[in-house]
Amino acid sequence: MARLWSPIAVAVAIAVSALARAEPPSVSAAPPPGLTDPAATRLWTEAVSLEAERRYPEAIARFEALRSAAPGSSMVHWRAARLYWRSADLLPAEDTEGRVTAFLHAREAAGEGLAVDPECAECMLWRVAAMGRLATTQGLTTAASQAQEMAELIDRGIALAPTYRDGPSNTSLGNLYYAGAVFYRVVPDWFWIEWVIGVRGDKERSVEMSRQAVSISGSRIDYRVELGAGLVCLGTSEDDPARIEEGREVLRRAATLGGGMETDRIDLEHAEKILEDPDLACGYSRDGWVGIDEATAREASR
Repeated sequence: MARLWSPIAVAVAIAVSALARAEPPSVSAAPPPGLTDPAATRLWTEAVSLEAERRYPEAIARFEALRSAAPGSSMVHWRAARLYWRSADLLPAEDTEGRVTAFLHAREAAGEGLAVDPECAECMLWRVAAMGRLATTQGLTTAASQAQEMAELIDRGIALAPTYRDGPSNTSLGNLYYAGAVFYRVVPDWFWIEWVIGVRGDKERSVEMSRQAVSISGSRIDYRVELGAGLVCLGTSEDDPARIEEGREVLRRAATLGGGMETDRIDLEHAEKILEDPDLACGYSRDGWVGIDEATAREASR
């Protein structure tokens, strides 16, 4: 059974690893509730300012001091997790050790936030993000075994309907819906997969989640491209020309949006590829194109 992890883990890991790349570098300066100690407030202000300037090592040092000074603040923990994630993403791809260490810190910080507050949706968001990037950086052998936890965290986070907003078009709820849309589109929907990894893909649900993300932040190009990819994927899977054409129209319109994120260019390039070849839609991810053959996966499971 262990050999099955390879083809399925690729899909799971790439699906969730795309999540945090959707987030622009803006940061909210509002301190967490209950952070009233002057020294801690000063640390918060410094940490947020340094993060906005992308001086991540210095910002991390402030957040670690804050985690010691205010261990009961889930917001401090998940902001530290997000910062570790961002710092790791800037490291060279060949610095596997440095990236793994940072993603492990991110996963730990988000987990501590959940221990403080089991209903911290942002903690769920960043734990999923860290787990996904650990899978693609450290190795894919554990990705499939963590798929069920990832799906549960996404679903729980959405059910909590978080209201945190970090910029005009960047919300925790929108990013959770986006993560769910990618996850449920890319993970295979073969009926037997759920027996193996505890969850299966769902293309209809993926499209519904994308529509929710777009309704929250309609100016986000990445959300629009995901909706277009999801519709084309669903249409090609069900031989539904109307769905395919709707998806193609969404992809074409994405190019007319103003955007404003560093990754918009990449998303639009991928949108063009899907328009040229609709068969690519189901395997689309910002981190790469995923193709998983059911026959190969079944053979690997024997």
